[in-house]
Amino acid sequence: MVVTKVFQIKQTKNLKRAIDYVTRDDATLIKVEKHDEDDAFDYTLAGDGEIHKKLISGHHLIDPGDRDSIYDDFILLKQSVDDLYDNATLSDLKNDDRVLAHHIVQSFSPDDNLTPEEVNEIGKKTALEFTGGDYQFLVATHVDKGFLHNHIIFNTTNEVTLKKFRWQKGTKKSLEHISDKHAELYGAKILAPKLRNSYTDYSAWRRKNNFRFEIKARLDFLLKHSLDKNDFFQKAKGLNLQIDTSGKYVTYKLTDSLQQRPVRERSLSKRGRYSLDKMAERFAINEVVYNLENIKEKYEEEQAKKQEEFEMKVVIEPWQISEITRQSIHVPITFGLDRQGTVSIPARMLDQNEDGSFTAYFKKKDYFYFINPDKSEDNRFIQGSTLVKQLALNSGEVILTKNWEVTELERLVQEFNFLAANHVTDSQQFAQLKATFLDQLVETDKTLEQLDDKIVYLNKVLGALTDYQSGIVPSDVAMTILDNAKVDKNGDTKSLKKEIRELQIEREALKEARDSIVNEYDFAMALTQQYDQSHQNKKTRSV
Repeated sequence: MVVTKVFQIKQTKNLKRAIDYVTRDDATLIKVEKHDEDDAFDYTLAGDGEIHKKLISGHHLIDPGDRDSIYDDFILLKQSVDDLYDNATLSDLKNDDRVLAHHIVQSFSPDDNLTPEEVNEIGKKTALEFTGGDYQFLVATHVDKGFLHNHIIFNTTNEVTLKKFRWQKGTKKSLEHISDKHAELYGAKILAPKLRNSYTDYSAWRRKNNFRFEIKARLDFLLKHSLDKNDFFQKAKGLNLQIDTSGKYVTYKLTDSLQQRPVRERSLSKRGRYSLDKMAERFAINEVVYNLENIKEKYEEEQAKKQEEFEMKVVIEPWQISEITRQSIHVPITFGLDRQGTVSIPARMLDQNEDGSFTAYFKKKDYFYFINPDKSEDNRFIQGSTLVKQLALNSGEVILTKNWEVTELERLVQEFNFLAANHVTDSQQFAQLKATFLDQLVETDKTLEQLDDKIVYLNKVLGALTDYQSGIVPSDVAMTILDNAKVDKNGDTKSLKKEIRELQIEREALKEARDSIVNEYDFAMALTQQYDQSHQNKKTRSV
């Protein structure tokens, strides 16, 4: 949406040259009908009587419209540092390798339909938030290139502390997020607050356009349902997967998508999982597979079950939202007493509900950028697990957590039942699947144990907290539990009760799914044993 570039300015002659360039009339003047007295911009009168507005604004500058005055303002602050500290080594003015100012170029697409004044205001708000308001800066909006863009030059010396602005590893990323936020908010003012995208739409789009993701999904399916290379090639065509073996490398391409260039098998798996030789080893153990006629139908059924790939789901109420744009929603988040800011949640993670709320779908390791407009040094990435807890804590909504173990067990049972129904019970294919299922069951039981342990622990903490706050002298056990837990003894128990309830819901869902799947497995095993016994009896009688 917005392109930002950053340049360092060293030496006073380069600072003067940069200020002169960005404030020149041929780039910053626009013709207007009349002089608006309430407008903060400077106006000039041309020789023919036409009125022009100068698209230059500034922060803590004596006269943003005068390029010489801007330069002097910057230099005077540097001189104050030199006079106060008398340190030639750290002087910006006496050392050519010291950064005097940073020059930011902020470019906008013509499709944004923003006015020059709006673009200048976006630049000013971006600079204010990025610097925290303690650094001098100018914003010059250029209209001479066919697209609107800002030139922002800010002094590297803090006006309050006289310390230098520290440009670190994540500073550019912080600038980009702040820039995008303000540009997006201005777009929202002239567009209906309706998401352009949604979680449901994005999930469908990704299946069609994330080529590597989709190719690997089809190859993984064919690995389980091909008997040999010839069978694999035929079924690949049935799944609209083009395979080229004519060159040095095997390549894959989806024929039912917008994919332009085929991808090498090596780019799909560094371990060679999708090389023909490696796949042929897997084909050799398959004894029963879906046939060519129904391969596409079965694949689509399996993929439909994988549509919901979120791990955590929560409802975000309208009052929790500060801004809605077509690309995202912005929600205020608070950490402690003074770490307050906003997080932008993209539309692809949201479904907009009729009552004005949003259903958000997160993975625990999704990343979001936390922006503190007053303290840009606090800007940082936070994980989805942290964000969803903050949202649920504020609204009181219960977080619904979806365990991936359930999905994996269901898939394995489905494959197991398919083999059992086709009486393939004494093959390597069946034995491998059975071992995988049992291994997954062990992992699921470990997760249940971890959930149980956490619930037991939190119940103890809740009991101890209640005992402490009851007004009666708390027991030694209660005090020991609270001291070890390091919780606020006078804190509200509401959030603790909510967390226990969420874990109970997650645990109940996982346990119910686990037991149901095991019952299906046991039933299938019983049928398999009956079939094997009946088959053996027939052989005995025939002898």
